[in-house]
Amino acid sequence: MTETSAVAGPGALSGPVTGRQKVLFIGGLGRSGSTLVERLLNEWPQTFAVGETVHLWERGVRNGERCGCGAAFDQCPQWQEVGRRAFGNWSEVDLDRVIGLRWSVDRSRRLPAILRAHRTGRLDPGQLDYIDHLRTVLLAAAATAPASDDLVLLESSKHLSTAALLSLDPALDVRLLHLVRDPRGVAYSWTKEVARPEAGNELMPRYSPARTAARWMTDNLGFEVLARRVPSLRMRYEDFLANPITWLYRIGGLLGLPPDSVETSFLRGSTAHLSTPMHSVAGNPLRFGGTDTVLRLDDAWRRSLPRRDRMLVATLTAPLLTAYGYPLH
Repeated sequence: MTETSAVAGPGALSGPVTGRQKVLFIGGLGRSGSTLVERLLNEWPQTFAVGETVHLWERGVRNGERCGCGAAFDQCPQWQEVGRRAFGNWSEVDLDRVIGLRWSVDRSRRLPAILRAHRTGRLDPGQLDYIDHLRTVLLAAAATAPASDDLVLLESSKHLSTAALLSLDPALDVRLLHLVRDPRGVAYSWTKEVARPEAGNELMPRYSPARTAARWMTDNLGFEVLARRVPSLRMRYEDFLANPITWLYRIGGLLGLPPDSVETSFLRGSTAHLSTPMHSVAGNPLRFGGTDTVLRLDDAWRRSLPRRDRMLVATLTAPLLTAYGYPLH
C-alpha cells in the first residue's frame, strides 16, 4: 500500500509526516452493519467513535440532533468541547459555507476529481477547505478522547467520497475497513420503513432494489480502487457475525495493534455486553441501543424480498456477488 504525501505549493495539503492521527474508516453501502461493528470496536480502550462526520454539519451543528450518548448535540459535553477546541465555538463556523462544500465536494459524482487529486497531489480550493474542516474536527475529537497510547478514531460515514477525501490529508493515517453485505439483504433493508428517533421519528429514505443494487456495485468497486492507495481490510458482515472474535483480531492487525491489546472480553457467546457510550454524531438508531446486543444475522430478505427482486439484484451485482463469495441463488 502507498501513503499519500503532501506536495508543496498552492493547492496542496500540508501536514506532519510523523505522529499522524490514526483513523479507521468504516466504508460500504448503508445498511451493511456498520453501526453494530462500530459499537463493538468502540469497546476497545484504544478507540473513540465519532460516527458519521459527513452529516455533522447539518444534523449535529445546525439541527441539534441527538448524539449517540442520548444528549442533544448542543447539550453533549463531548461535542461542545470538540467545537471549542476546533473553532473556539461551533458558532464560529460558517455553517452555510461548510454545508455547501459538503454537497459540492463530498459526493459520489465528484469521485473523478478526488481520484485525480490522489494521482497529482493537487487539490482545488473547495477540496482543501472541506478537508481542513474535517481534519480540524477529527483532531479536536482525538484531543478530547479518553487517554490512550495509540488512539484510533472510528469514522463510520461509509461514503466512498468521504474516505477518499480524508485519505488525502497527510495529518491523518486512514485505514479502511471495507464492509460488505449480501446485496439482497441490503436491498431489502432499504425498502423498509426505519424511523430516526433523533429527528422526531422522521423516516429514513427508502430506495428500490434496482437502485440499491447499482449503488452496491459502484460503491464496492470504488472501495476496491481506494484499497490500492490506503491500508485496507475487506470484511463480509455475515462472516463478522459468525466469528466476531477472529475478525476483531484481524481489524486489530489492520490498525497495527499487538494481539494482546485486542479486547474481546465483552463478547460472551453470541451476546455483546457493551458499556462504553457512543458519541457518534449520526448513524443507524442502533447507536442508541442498550448494553446487551445479540449478534445474529438478519436474513429476513430470504423470505420477505420478492423473488423477482432477489433475481434482479443478483443479476445486477453478479460480478462482485460471486467474487465476494455469495451464491447467485
